[in-house]
Amino acid sequence: MKKLFAIACVALFAAGLATVAGAREHPFSSANLYVKIGPAPEEKDLDLGSGLTKLGKFSKQQIVAYRCASAGNPAISVDISCNDPKPYGQDWNPDNEIAVAVDPEDPDHLLAGSNDYFYRFNNSTGTRHVIVPTGFFTSFNGGETWIDGQIPFRSGNGAGDPSPGFVADPRSLSVNRPFALMAQLENVGPNTGCCVAQGNVSVSRSSDGGRQWQRPVVVFQGHGAGIGPANRAVFYDKEWLTVDNFESSPFYGRIYVTATRFVNGLQGSYFRAPIVFSYSDDGGLTWSPPKVISGSHPSCTFQSDGSTGTECDEDQNSIPEVAPNGDLLVYFGNYQNEDLWEIPEDFDAQMMVVRSTDGGQSFGAPIVAADREDGASDTPWSVIGRQTMWGHQIRWSADGNITISPTDPDEVVIVYSDRGAPNPNATPGCADEAPGDPPNYDPCNAGPSSNYDIWKVSSHDGGLTWGAPVKVESDPGQSWFPWADFMPNGTTLAVAWDQDDTASPADTFHHVLKVGGSASQDLLPNTAEGRSGAENPDVSVTHWAGQYVPEDAWPRICGPEGYTDPPVTDAEGKDCNEFHGDYTGLAVGSDGSINVVWTGLNRWAVSPQRDFYTGGPHDGYAQDAMFAQR
Repeated sequence: MKKLFAIACVALFAAGLATVAGAREHPFSSANLYVKIGPAPEEKDLDLGSGLTKLGKFSKQQIVAYRCASAGNPAISVDISCNDPKPYGQDWNPDNEIAVAVDPEDPDHLLAGSNDYFYRFNNSTGTRHVIVPTGFFTSFNGGETWIDGQIPFRSGNGAGDPSPGFVADPRSLSVNRPFALMAQLENVGPNTGCCVAQGNVSVSRSSDGGRQWQRPVVVFQGHGAGIGPANRAVFYDKEWLTVDNFESSPFYGRIYVTATRFVNGLQGSYFRAPIVFSYSDDGGLTWSPPKVISGSHPSCTFQSDGSTGTECDEDQNSIPEVAPNGDLLVYFGNYQNEDLWEIPEDFDAQMMVVRSTDGGQSFGAPIVAADREDGASDTPWSVIGRQTMWGHQIRWSADGNITISPTDPDEVVIVYSDRGAPNPNATPGCADEAPGDPPNYDPCNAGPSSNYDIWKVSSHDGGLTWGAPVKVESDPGQSWFPWADFMPNGTTLAVAWDQDDTASPADTFHHVLKVGGSASQDLLPNTAEGRSGAENPDVSVTHWAGQYVPEDAWPRICGPEGYTDPPVTDAEGKDCNEFHGDYTGLAVGSDGSINVVWTGLNRWAVSPQRDFYTGGPHDGYAQDAMFAQR
């Protein structure tokens, strides 16, 4: 069976695990778990080659200093990434993992963030050189015009995983001004190969609403090559920030940040990944000491270190959310409930919530909100060894978010993407063959039955107990990356997500919005700007499959059917996008405006990267930061 884990760091990490796993109760299985939930080297588009690139010159200091502007009609949609060809020739580069926040004092004041890539290439060797700062987008007029820039680096040359926010009035009496905030990851990478070190979480502040940004403050400090072979390295991932802006709360003005702490064992092996927490009362200038909050539960039976405890410390994708009475709920996915797994080491998740009623000083034990069907056997896989969807190659995650009514602290909702039923074709050991063989990369024969819908699960007592999952909407084709927020009335829920245009395998998708019980509405690109009327993930200008695997290994299941890229007459699978982020965003303003952001693939672009199959510059659809307001 051909193994095509083309990202070297994941392969190296798994190899390190295999050398020490023999002494463990569960040999080799933890490598599968790391590939499922671990930090994503593909997010940084690390190259397998070595050597410096020669096309274009820019430094991270120049990138951070650069500003540009964009404008459009938010009643249709706006590309908030300005796509300026000068001065650095980056009019085709990606923005993904778009998140958005609304100023609680001014619904026209918006802040969004992205993974913002800056590339150059050495076409004589085929190497890619990339710096990935956290991009910011600020609007003061409800999304009609935007400032596009980059958050400063504190250290390293990689950032991203943006989480924007606003604090209207910091809790400390010594700080009497509002701040715009951006939480981010920061790391040190080699730009053209394995591995990634440091893995910090930091927060930057802006005192002018998001025009200029201060040097970030470290909240969680990593060390060692966490994506790599280092012993006992610590690497933080998937941080999220929220702020208590409820004036009636006893903790009004407190800022909260959570993240996953990945801890390596020997030789870079996966050891544990609990959820950690910190807070700030002075507008993000200083932070409380980090502490683990994911706790223990009788269902957390799988322990990668072979222990017999029930610590819930193999987690990912935490989201903190504040209730109007000041209660804090933190949602996360946990992968240790063996009773959920159809086959051994399947790693279906249970969604858990921990609660604090004292501003984060203490947390209760985790509560199970719902179980998911998102195990390793439940999906096809991509050529770079990540779970995906039938008909596509983009990295897929079941996670959405948690949201709490702004008028009733008892009303809590979690949204997520799920197939709803186990894969009936799964057999023991099939996931060990992931990612499988071309053209389908479907080692457990999940295939067309792996159709994902958007679900929600609700609590009516502040997260103490949860009802049965309910479909938000069920359309033909795949649905993924949901995000939800309550309207100001505290009862109506707004949910947005990505939706395939046809039954699988589909070649295009669109972003949709559903408000309450009304029919969903499409959020479409503005074709008057020369854009495609749909999103096109299977013909991508970056993160394309053919740069990771040779022609005989192209994932032809993702199409598009009949696709040619002259002189290549049968190019199906060649340009399929492998990574367009791990989430999209939605935030409701105090006036009821619904602000939605997503990664679009609707603008044709040409990059300076030489396509070694066609001999010319590589082209395809760019990943743009899209915004719409309803």
